[in-house]
Amino acid sequence: MMTSWTTHLPVFVVILPLFVGFILPTLARRLRLVENLVIAVEVISFVMAAALAVLLFKQNGSPIPYAMGGWPAPWGIRIIADNLGVLFLLVIAIVGLPIALYTKGNLREEVGGRSRTARFYALYLLLMGALAGMAVTNDLFNVFVLVEVATLSACGLVSAHRNPRAAEAAFNYLILATLGSGLVMGSIGFLYITTGHLNMEFAARELAQVWQHSPHVVWMAASFMLTGFGVKAAMFPLHVWLPDAHSMAPTPGSAVLSGLAVKGYLICLLKILYNVFGQTLMRHFTMHHVLTAAGIAAILAGSILALRQDELKRRLAYSTVAQVGYIILGFGFVNQRGLAGSLFYLASHALIKSTLFLTAGAIISATGKTKVSELAGVGRKMPLTMGAFTVASLGLVGIPLFSGFVGKWHLLLGSFESGNFAAAAVILAGSVFCAAYLFPILRNAYFQETPGENWQDPGMAQRAAFVLLSAAIIFFGILPTPLLTLAQRAAADLLFLQ
Repeated sequence: MMTSWTTHLPVFVVILPLFVGFILPTLARRLRLVENLVIAVEVISFVMAAALAVLLFKQNGSPIPYAMGGWPAPWGIRIIADNLGVLFLLVIAIVGLPIALYTKGNLREEVGGRSRTARFYALYLLLMGALAGMAVTNDLFNVFVLVEVATLSACGLVSAHRNPRAAEAAFNYLILATLGSGLVMGSIGFLYITTGHLNMEFAARELAQVWQHSPHVVWMAASFMLTGFGVKAAMFPLHVWLPDAHSMAPTPGSAVLSGLAVKGYLICLLKILYNVFGQTLMRHFTMHHVLTAAGIAAILAGSILALRQDELKRRLAYSTVAQVGYIILGFGFVNQRGLAGSLFYLASHALIKSTLFLTAGAIISATGKTKVSELAGVGRKMPLTMGAFTVASLGLVGIPLFSGFVGKWHLLLGSFESGNFAAAAVILAGSVFCAAYLFPILRNAYFQETPGENWQDPGMAQRAAFVLLSAAIIFFGILPTPLLTLAQRAAADLLFLQ
């Protein structure tokens, strides 16, 4: 019985949130049941992701394959729970549970009545299921389908806010994301025409043999893929939809979009670049230089734009543009240390940015203040909330003993190994910029005169979410080995070093 259960784990972790999300709208009148179901799904997803990680460690990193319907590749759809997939599944589970806890009894003010709240939860679980699918899929067309499910769910989450501006932000997001989807679909079409396969492994083998017969088609496929996912992942300068979408979404929506959704698109891009095109074609078409340049530009431009924002959530949204630059930068190093650092930083940023958006939402809800300049004394009135915000800020800057430091350290090592000293300088400069736009928030909160208003930390479920996320940021800063080992093995798999 247990053997059968573990055999199907790679597909259960995808199906569970999708199935529950599908039935949630029928339970809208029993909102407490809906909330508890969502939390239960996240708990079970965490257990399944942890079980997959344990199995992977027992097998010394050997992938756990699953053939849908028993059909072998390339005729059937093949799911693979490998080091990269399980790493992202763990990130989804570790971040998803606190976000679900935060929503308990805390959504109606931003979203509306019971039916609207139930629909929000349905979209949330659909997004989580699509992200889990992105982590384990090994099929190009499935990548497109899952990306579309995630994109439409994300647009729905943005539009769920009662503020009319949220609908405008969601519409802009939808238009640009649709353009990105068209480019991704075009790229998959070029790859299918060239190789005759949608399975990534078979497509990669065929592409390595035939690409010289039609190099322009392969170049177009690579360009379309990079641009399409660049739009969806808010790669500078294709980020124009992100500040409005992330700042106008309901608080848990902002957290899941910045913390997880953007990372899902980056994981898909990474899989296709390394597993389908491979190092040889990446270097031939200089894609690694494009990634490095885009990462450097994002870190600098995103940080400068964040410095100019007085609105708290928009400052955090532009910060996401800068932090995505670190991840893209690591993709371009094409070495194990750089890739491992990029993947660890991806996981760390998911924890940190979710914490920042959740605590920012709690502050705005309690105080009614949306601007950084208006947050004087909030640290003394809401100590737990600001404590979590402080932990996340220190992690994002890259202070030692916080998870962000580990990722940035390995990115620095990767930049030195690749001989790119300009990238190393930008990584350090980005940390200085990050301190410049986050530390003034802490200064206002702790060292400005305390107002007379009776601001308080949010309820028990929200406090639990802050504690869990803050503990994870500190834990993986002090003991990074579990995630770092997965990241290093995933990097070795992508570079075919094992």
